[in-house]
Amino acid sequence: MVVPLEIRQVPRPKNTVIKKSGSKWAVIERVGCVRKNGSNQPKEGKVIGHIIDGEFIKKEEIKKKISFKYYGDYELAKSVSQDILSDLKEVYTLDFANHLYTISLLRSINPKISYTNLEETYEESFISNEFQNLKLSKNNISKFLRSVGLDYGKALLFIRNRVKKIDYDNRIAIDGMLKNNNSRINSLNDFSFKSKIKNSKNISIIVAFNVSTKDVICSLPYPGNCVDVTSFPDFLEKTGITKGIIIGDKAMNNEYFGNVGFIHPLKRSSKILDKIDAYNMSEKLDDKENPTWYKKVFYEDKYYYCFRDVKRAFKEEHDFMSSKKFSKERYDKMKHKFGTIAYVSDQDITCQEALNMYKQRWEIELVNDFYKNTLELDSVKVHDDLSVYADEFINMLTLIIGYRIKNKFEDAGLFK
Repeated sequence: MVVPLEIRQVPRPKNTVIKKSGSKWAVIERVGCVRKNGSNQPKEGKVIGHIIDGEFIKKEEIKKKISFKYYGDYELAKSVSQDILSDLKEVYTLDFANHLYTISLLRSINPKISYTNLEETYEESFISNEFQNLKLSKNNISKFLRSVGLDYGKALLFIRNRVKKIDYDNRIAIDGMLKNNNSRINSLNDFSFKSKIKNSKNISIIVAFNVSTKDVICSLPYPGNCVDVTSFPDFLEKTGITKGIIIGDKAMNNEYFGNVGFIHPLKRSSKILDKIDAYNMSEKLDDKENPTWYKKVFYEDKYYYCFRDVKRAFKEEHDFMSSKKFSKERYDKMKHKFGTIAYVSDQDITCQEALNMYKQRWEIELVNDFYKNTLELDSVKVHDDLSVYADEFINMLTLIIGYRIKNKFEDAGLFK
């Protein structure tokens, strides 16, 4: 319908259009544009007012009154995260600390919550009574994320302060995971080796987990095509991890670890294992369910812990002999390696302790699964670099709080 000239000439806010709505002329904001048929078409937002009697009348927003607020989930999350708020206040201004803490806490108890409905969730939670008048609208959140990203040094300082609390005998697992990130305007998205098959770009998230205390220490984002051999040394440097024992999931250059203790597996094809006669084992672990041979070797300032699981060796031998690739020549080369695994470490411990230590590493796999599937943080929801770094810092805080809640449930026997 054609808008009369006298209606169009009425002064009104910029970036608006006029449309007939019943008996009134509605003034609608423009919120951007969309590409259609090769040209940009305006995208309309909400009605912000009306043209009445030759004058623009602003639409009054009626703020809803909330008399019922969610209390229990907030108090539970609060009970395990007061130190997080205190640590944030040591680095950020009070307003920034309160915003970071509130957003992270709400996301830990409301999985997959978007920034679009964060303000509504905040108003319906009892947290809005203790942290009042926080600006959590979508536009304010967008500005806030950029501010956090611009001053990312504070996020790293917060992480380093957490790392300082690690004890020397704590066992630390470090692992990476991929999450979908198909934004066109940030430099972190790229094809990982796995994602090329799915034609979906990723970013990589490196997580440090304290196996001894079952607490998430920290995490940092990296490009999706950044391999562990590059990202892990950078991760250790940026986070300042210089204590504890790192339980790795693959062989790495030990020089990267500096003064940090380490233990990680070796490939069966590693030449050092033949050099130290690792497969010639003569001692047995005291384990009736899983009979295992073992051997400990000290060589060139490192300790090698070698194991042969008898049950696993039998299965691997059976599978190999049943396969089409079987040949007597290949069998003779491989038979002494069936069921074996070897670790290298700078720690002088017993073989049983080494085996138990590495078995604890599975916990970080649960952390990664919790991050992606329970908290539903499996894809990037923001676009530019600054916002991605800020959002991943908030995701880290969310993971810390959320995993503590999970541990509290577990300690109470609720998962039995």
